[in-house]
Amino acid sequence: MNANGEKERRIFRILSIDGGGVRGIIPAAILLEVERAIRRHKSGAAVKIGECFDMIATTSTGGILTCMLLFPDKDMPDRARFSAADTLRLYMENGDDVFERSIWQMLVSSGGLSNEKYSAYTLESVLSYYFNDVKMSELIRPCLITACDTEKYQPFFFSRHDARETPEREFLARDSAQTAFPVPACCDAALPVNRDRDPNVGPLINGGVLVNNPAAYALVKALGLRAQNPVRFSEIVILSLGTGPRREIAAYGHCCEWGLAGWVEPLVQIIMEGVSQTVDYQLKMVFDSIGKKNQYLRIDGTFGDCDIEDFDPAMDNADPENMKRLERFGRRLAERHKDAIQTFVEAYF
Repeated sequence: MNANGEKERRIFRILSIDGGGVRGIIPAAILLEVERAIRRHKSGAAVKIGECFDMIATTSTGGILTCMLLFPDKDMPDRARFSAADTLRLYMENGDDVFERSIWQMLVSSGGLSNEKYSAYTLESVLSYYFNDVKMSELIRPCLITACDTEKYQPFFFSRHDARETPEREFLARDSAQTAFPVPACCDAALPVNRDRDPNVGPLINGGVLVNNPAAYALVKALGLRAQNPVRFSEIVILSLGTGPRREIAAYGHCCEWGLAGWVEPLVQIIMEGVSQTVDYQLKMVFDSIGKKNQYLRIDGTFGDCDIEDFDPAMDNADPENMKRLERFGRRLAERHKDAIQTFVEAYF
């Protein structure tokens, strides 16, 4: 009951972020505006965005966003340590290091054709610096980080709920973020690091090849999250953030001449983008069918949406100038949807 004796409406808030490699800068920039909107709504309270959602679901480098947004404060472990600005800063300050190719790596991989393009060493160093030895079970909210099991051809999920319920699903947060990171042909597949690891789990790669938009999986997970007092569908609200435009696929007259090598990168792009758009369409239809269409907000964009210079949408182009353009695109996209964000926040936060 509230102060007026009225029964308060229960709301379960989900933040879902698509995969996209270094394009994770775009949703990170959008989250700055979301966090500001929440603070305005709460009369300037110094809340951090990780504290404002009941679940965060991510794919690819979004695993880093999840672990950072839900990382516990050292002195108040039920509060978030990092803000939206901190997550954007991580990308901007470390992106070129994570995706840096040494001369040796370029030689041994033949430019990515015969081996992975990037060494995992720098990524490991960055994640160790930020996340130390904090475990998945210690994150401040339920979460879902997707990966793809290359032996079973099926999704694998890192989650706080599973980590607390099952010992073999407990992982260091940094290992979960790193394991969900590898993109085919860019990084080695990885095995989850856990002394009691389930031997049935195979090497994992970036979950984007199966679950690039994890919003639907997050919804299903939320419905089964609590045995006692379960979450109802009508109580769920979702903020889903995309990672911006992809490269245009060549016209038929050109791509029909491609061989196997020519199709590898476009095929990964088609799979990941197709998954994202399909999930978005399905969720719009489902929420509309129960009369709750305002409880689902999707923010994504194309090159024509924002009046800025074009950027390279490759998942691994972490050139400093390209990252600045990605950030500007994200900020401009947030500005374009500022009213929708504010309305969403005022209704559900």
